[in-house]
Amino acid sequence: MGLLCFQKPGKVQSAIKSCRYPLWRGFCHTGALSVCFLLCSLDAVFGQVSLLDKVISIPKKNTSIYEALNLISQKADCLFIYESETLDSDKKIRLHADNQPLRKVLDELLSDPSLEYKVLGKHILICKADKVLPVNTSQAAIPAKDSIRNVIIRGHIYDKENKAAIPYATIGIVEENIGTVTNNDGFFTLKIPASLIEKSLLVSHLGYMGQAIPVRLLNEQKVDLYLDRRIISMQEVIIRYMDPEVIIAKAMELRKLNNAVEPVYLTTFYREGVRKNNKYISYSEAVFKVYKSTYTTGEHAEQVKLLKSRKFKNANLRDTVLLKLKAGVESALLLDIVKNVPGFLDQVQPVEYIYKYSDLVSYNARDAYAVTFVQKEGLDKALYSGTVYIEKESFALLGADFEINPDYLDLAAEALVLKKSSRLIVKLEKINYSVSYMPFNGRYYLGHVRCDIHLKMRLKNHLSGDDFYTFLELATCYIDTAAVIRFPRQEIMKPNVVFSDQPYQGNDAFWGEFNTITPEEKLSEALSKIIGRIEEINEP
Repeated sequence: MGLLCFQKPGKVQSAIKSCRYPLWRGFCHTGALSVCFLLCSLDAVFGQVSLLDKVISIPKKNTSIYEALNLISQKADCLFIYESETLDSDKKIRLHADNQPLRKVLDELLSDPSLEYKVLGKHILICKADKVLPVNTSQAAIPAKDSIRNVIIRGHIYDKENKAAIPYATIGIVEENIGTVTNNDGFFTLKIPASLIEKSLLVSHLGYMGQAIPVRLLNEQKVDLYLDRRIISMQEVIIRYMDPEVIIAKAMELRKLNNAVEPVYLTTFYREGVRKNNKYISYSEAVFKVYKSTYTTGEHAEQVKLLKSRKFKNANLRDTVLLKLKAGVESALLLDIVKNVPGFLDQVQPVEYIYKYSDLVSYNARDAYAVTFVQKEGLDKALYSGTVYIEKESFALLGADFEINPDYLDLAAEALVLKKSSRLIVKLEKINYSVSYMPFNGRYYLGHVRCDIHLKMRLKNHLSGDDFYTFLELATCYIDTAAVIRFPRQEIMKPNVVFSDQPYQGNDAFWGEFNTITPEEKLSEALSKIIGRIEEINEP
């Protein structure tokens, strides 16, 4: 992570320096710091009316609409898609079907004549009639004037078992390398060129079964998607001892087969924020085009070109001390643990970690070994504990979740925090990291990184202090492998940026066709109250 700078009021410096805390072997810590979908097609067009005519029987049962639809989906072998604002899924109802067509069962269950059912394959969209957009794929091609417009997909992703939001789930078109991730509320917005409307969208997350849904079904409605947990059966588990150190060593050895051997362009969305107690004092977000070098090159080989950005600063908040991030996108890119190998992946002696084969899990729809690690006892260092995920067949590194050993956070603070005043006492409380990789054309590329830091700060001789929370997040939204060359020097991002005053506004209006990570609901509310300082820089 980059250094955190504490400064007295009135002495804020405009220049931003790149400062990092090495993850012992060239790895850097970052600064602060993976819906249901709509079916917009006509039943008759897709020839799927028969699904609504399917006869089912269900014994009398008092339940909720949510549980009733889950039960019906099992009986009729279908998947329902709807938005929570359309249906009160918690409403208590009496379910009963005695050899009745599915359409009649749904009519009696929902008792709302304004609702329509649209079918494609095994998916049934339940939506308001005025939201349905008829589409004829066999007869009506997309007009030429619409070829550059975007299909906008919005929604929440939830755990089907407990209805909890799933943060950092990945959503995208794998073969077209377009995607994004959900925020902490499980919400996402994804923009896809209309020319890709016949493709399928893949939704996946650690521990869940992936879902592939045609993009044509998802346009112009906000819906909810519930993912089933992925339970790996005993038949899929190799009943033999798996040496965790061998698994990690093999993953590092096979980087030449699993990771990029040629540079690529990554279009990434980046955001970082600082919260003091319950008030955000700064928030920044940007879209970058990154020249991403291969894992064999040096850690400073990447180049970053700023396409668009904005920053919000709570100018009305009078802080005794200003906490300022001094890292940014470079530090986020240094979280690429395939390239900037941290100690828990480095098998060079002496090995400082104890490894344990934990489980065989589903990681973004792939079976993966989960290997846990903790630092060895007796090492007076701020090392790590966590889990690394390695694909079962190819031994590709899929991702890792880890934190700095809580017992040695005080040692980490010496490298992570720069104190401008000797009167300040800073105590780190928790530092978490998450890194994941996305597949494209048989190789894996950096997909998503996040760092969350919690700390306390107080002045000497003061009993009370302030809680600070900082985060940094970067998501790859597009990968381009064609004609990749280094950027001209004049296009590389410069550290000094001039901002103009504007109020906070929604993503769609500001970002245009760029994909982003939608701010969480509470964060959006906080930002809407801030008169921010925003800069817009468009690609030449």
